[in-house]
Amino acid sequence: MSAAVPDSLRAKDLGPQLFAPGDIFLGATDVDDSNVDLRKHAGDGRVLHYDANFVLKGEMRTGLRGLVIGIDVDEHARELLVCDSQNRAITRFDSAGQKLDPWPFLPARPFGSVMFDRAGRAILGVHSDRPGLTPPGAGGHGAFLYRADPRAGTIDELQCDFDGGKFGFHRVTHMYVVPDGSRLIYVSENGRRVMQYDLANSKQLPDVLVLPPDDTIGTCGLALHPDGLLMMATGSGAAVFDTQGKAVRRIDVPERKGWSRLQRAKDGKSFYISNFFEGIIQRRDLQSFEVLAQHDIGRKYSLTGIAEYMGQVV
Repeated sequence: MSAAVPDSLRAKDLGPQLFAPGDIFLGATDVDDSNVDLRKHAGDGRVLHYDANFVLKGEMRTGLRGLVIGIDVDEHARELLVCDSQNRAITRFDSAGQKLDPWPFLPARPFGSVMFDRAGRAILGVHSDRPGLTPPGAGGHGAFLYRADPRAGTIDELQCDFDGGKFGFHRVTHMYVVPDGSRLIYVSENGRRVMQYDLANSKQLPDVLVLPPDDTIGTCGLALHPDGLLMMATGSGAAVFDTQGKAVRRIDVPERKGWSRLQRAKDGKSFYISNFFEGIIQRRDLQSFEVLAQHDIGRKYSLTGIAEYMGQVV
């Protein structure tokens, strides 16, 4: 019996599809994973489209060669936003999977993370600040955090702190807007600090936690557990931290590098965690942390952003 064709190869034949409530979208750039050089890592921008059970429905292509990172759904407009920091571009797709014109009010910044608040405003994080990604004099915009209102056609610069991450050039790479929309919790990938920003009053707040300098884990995707504790992917796995910053529980994922995304699911009962190196995503119970589903997209060094479509404003 021949092996099943992986999603990453089948998706092109399916093309764009209509969005349906419960659908899952995965940022999965069409990279060559047989010859990986992370310093020059790029491919054709793509989002894989699944139903709620990880059955492949189709794909959407940005038309850009780069690396898709953060994605999220604007439920008010029923659109998907896709960030590609290499191209300093955000691509929009409507609920039929068709590309829309870009927002004309966006600055040319290397956005890599996005999350919508309850008012339908997009919180946008600049992924990196290094030569080639942040050209001098790019419209006078120099912040690393922005809030865009697509209905008003406006964008605000939010002056925030950053950690720099392991290599010093990362800025706002992973984020989580608390349910009431008042605060943003965010990190610079593989850094030491979990930072927070007061969205209601546009000011920096004290860090949520700071990892010890000798700890081997780093800061990656994060969310708040319903009991208020912080859940975070750590590169080699995931953990839950108390209010003093101590890891009180390790989430039992295979301890190998690449676990970079952790995100609450919109059902309020589960969360996603994914491995960039392996191309694997898991859905886990929010209380027991048991694996509810696991899926392999069939492409390594590709899987990044995760988004869900509910089909209604909540």
